[in-house]
Amino acid sequence: MLSFEAKYRREALEVPPIPWLGMGIFRFWIGRFYVGFWGLVALFFGLIGSAVWFWQVLFVHPLDPRNPLLNFIRGQIKPPPPEIGLSIPLDGEKGLWWIVVVFCATVTFFAWMMRQAEIARMLKMGYQVPIAYGAVFSSWVTIQILRPVLLGHWSEGFPLGVIAHLDWLSAFGYRYYNFFFNPFHALGITFLFGSAFVLSLHGATILSASGKKAEGVTEENVNQFYWDFLGYSIGEVGIHRLALWTAVLSVLVSNLCFVLSGTVVQDWNAFWDFWNKLPFWSGFGFN
Repeated sequence: MLSFEAKYRREALEVPPIPWLGMGIFRFWIGRFYVGFWGLVALFFGLIGSAVWFWQVLFVHPLDPRNPLLNFIRGQIKPPPPEIGLSIPLDGEKGLWWIVVVFCATVTFFAWMMRQAEIARMLKMGYQVPIAYGAVFSSWVTIQILRPVLLGHWSEGFPLGVIAHLDWLSAFGYRYYNFFFNPFHALGITFLFGSAFVLSLHGATILSASGKKAEGVTEENVNQFYWDFLGYSIGEVGIHRLALWTAVLSVLVSNLCFVLSGTVVQDWNAFWDFWNKLPFWSGFGFN
């Protein structure tokens, strides 16, 4: 394994850097982990943001000074109040530290995505890994930055805490009158379960065929099964790509679920009233 790893390190360093992206600077490893320029950026801002959060939750505003675990699980940093708008408060009690942690986290997540892209380029791989991570990163940007900006105040962001942000997420759906009526919520769940379903088919196929090699089972047999069962076989590579893009679409569609709530739609229950007003129904006496 060491010789295998050394081979790819040597070949990776032979890939020409992209200076304007900072990819030609600090090409080095710490143990088995590649760092690079973007790795340093992620490490720097990640440590700062984490230090601020722990400092506030464990020492400045602890729920119970004698119970650090409770502080970690239940502690939080709240966003600025609505009257602050989109300004940057200079008072820590008015949301300054929320702004600082969100900024550090955003830079960290972006830098980590760029590090993934750099590793993929150096290994001459596709960019599926940074694309998948970038989809999740886009959800953070949508909820913590884009939506608050569209609504005009940082208070629309969620509080930074383990339990606090889960409570915020639970209350968010009820705030707009039942998220079960949000079509993008439904599509996001559909793509999420769809990705899991695709991967379960793939895993079950591998397990079914792996023990049959002695009987001459080949890829053609597997493809034939899906031709007979579903009418089409997407192939070994295709099944992974399908799972990737259904998972990515799950996140991207969920972004619409959040960003449209409060900006365009105030009541997802009433959103469907347009259906009863369609001209199609007038001839049936339904209106």
